[in-house]
Amino acid sequence: MKKKNIIYIVIGVIILLLIAILLIILNQNNTNPEPPKKIIKDNSFYKAGNLTNEELIEDNMIFTNYEEYHKIFEEGELTEDSFLNNNYVLISILFDSCSESSLTPTKHTIKNNKIDVTFSYEGHCGVCAPEKVFYLLEVDKILEEAKVNISYEMVNKPECDPNVTYKPLIYLYPTEEINVSVEVGHPELLTTTYPKYKNGWNMKVMPNGDLIDENNNTYYGLYWEGNNYIDNHFEDGFVVEKKDLISFLEEKLTILGLNERERNEFIIYWLPELEKNNYNLIRFESLETINEQMPLYINPKPDTIIRIFMKFKPIEKKMSIKEQVLETPNRIGFTVVEWGGTNIKEKNLEN
Repeated sequence: MKKKNIIYIVIGVIILLLIAILLIILNQNNTNPEPPKKIIKDNSFYKAGNLTNEELIEDNMIFTNYEEYHKIFEEGELTEDSFLNNNYVLISILFDSCSESSLTPTKHTIKNNKIDVTFSYEGHCGVCAPEKVFYLLEVDKILEEAKVNISYEMVNKPECDPNVTYKPLIYLYPTEEINVSVEVGHPELLTTTYPKYKNGWNMKVMPNGDLIDENNNTYYGLYWEGNNYIDNHFEDGFVVEKKDLISFLEEKLTILGLNERERNEFIIYWLPELEKNNYNLIRFESLETINEQMPLYINPKPDTIIRIFMKFKPIEKKMSIKEQVLETPNRIGFTVVEWGGTNIKEKNLEN
């Protein structure tokens, strides 16, 4: 009997040990769960190829199979095998076609289907009308939708001439299809134009702002860059901290009469330059000053002309300055909109 009791005790101890081991294993699984499945792949950006489907208007769409991808991008680098274990998120960006460098995706993170992508590019003082460039980001099939935030990082930014007006872009919005001629008052000051300025621009213009030249090429704006003699004195203006730049620009550009697309293009161009500084002293020049610097002659005559020119100076700390009062124009009838700017590099500015 004693021998039997010993056997029962040993069996009981073994069972208790097994239970204890099982509990330890379960506890480890709860405290150290299996890491989440990796969503972003290494080297996961692909040039999407030439856009061939004019009906594609949705940015950041997801391709789940090769057939739907190939319908839009006939010359993409992806193959049918690429879609066996992956989806691809379309990343569409605006790229300055005048820049001599390529635009390269350098950083990307994803969390809860929100994707942050950084593109780096070599700086360029002037700019042409931007064109869309498409990349594809490789993701696992568990990604069903994507919200993409795109930021831009300039490298090797060249020093730009403070006496040059950068990125003036002219938009035309007639109330009906008409032929329009546009001339500048000081063509001798022009350094770069797109399309090329030949004693003026002559375009067929649509109510949506599309411009069509004699060769049936379509543009959405008239770009010029040229020398200016803007006064570097700030009698009033705004002191803007780096963290407040986006909200400041969105608010002030709305007050000045820009629509959503115009605001976006202004901010996309100027934000990287402004964000290089802890603080910026900013002023929007008056229409009288802009007209004096570079008159515009437009036929037929517009009902509304909005010309915005931002001059700014990097400063290291807050300073006191009278706040500029801005007025909101009424966009009625045939409307012309232009915006540009320049960086004032004078070293000593009185507080």
